[in-house]
Amino acid sequence: MSSLLKKLEALGHGFFYAVLFVTGQGGAYFILGPVIFTYVLFSRKIHQDTAPYRQKRFPGRKGVGCWLDTFRIVYSFGKVLVDRGWLGIKHGRQFEGELIGREELLGIVKKGKGLVLLTAHVGNWQTALAHICELPAPVNSLMHYEQEAVAKHYFDLRKEPLPFKIINNEGFLGGMVESTAALQKGEVVTIMGDRLTKGPHAEVDFLGFPARLPSAAYNLAAATGSPVAVLLAAKTGRKRYSLRVWDVFYPEKSDRDKRQDEIVLCAKRFAGAMEKYTESYPYQWYNFFDFWKQ
Repeated sequence: MSSLLKKLEALGHGFFYAVLFVTGQGGAYFILGPVIFTYVLFSRKIHQDTAPYRQKRFPGRKGVGCWLDTFRIVYSFGKVLVDRGWLGIKHGRQFEGELIGREELLGIVKKGKGLVLLTAHVGNWQTALAHICELPAPVNSLMHYEQEAVAKHYFDLRKEPLPFKIINNEGFLGGMVESTAALQKGEVVTIMGDRLTKGPHAEVDFLGFPARLPSAAYNLAAATGSPVAVLLAAKTGRKRYSLRVWDVFYPEKSDRDKRQDEIVLCAKRFAGAMEKYTESYPYQWYNFFDFWKQ
């Protein structure tokens, strides 16, 4: 059954890639609306998957309001997938945008102490990656990378040399050795700081309820003396994105008995940045599971 679903998913992605190739982004958006409407109308699961976030972000919302919230979240995510495909298939195309906090990032990179860029599954992180590669230092992305995944990254579709280096977090020691070496050379390492799959973590409040967040980024920064910058991307127009540095902090290397307290302080900063982001862009949150039980 799972094999059949994967084939159907691949067929759906292939269909949209074909539409993108022939009609461009506008044609794909035109088809996307009815597809998402039908999906949200008949799928109970998508309402269940978005409920944990919706109930905390929009407390008290009921009935049609809940249905519309789900539609807007899924439609927003669909647009991001279309944009990702468009960016990959249509060579030379770029999104317009701004990087708020660019000078601060340039100042940090020039100090040569390395930089941990912490991001999350919101907006379009791949757009962020395309822009931060313009920084005057090599960029590495510590990530779970499946080259055979059905939903292709924009850089897979382009079939060109990557402008950054992927460090697979399924590799030796979760990619920590390679990441440490990169930071010690003054390079940039991007890390997703929201989803916890395994390993050390910190529990902090997010949208008023306790949630566990991975702590690898803070341990890495403390060990190398590198700062952490929270960089989140938001879609602000059909072909426009906004990248913003929401916070910058410097995790301290602490004694063993104080280490977890320091990690919790860092995780609170990150959770606070994500809360501010969801206040500004409430429909660009793409963790479709119970985030508070991860």
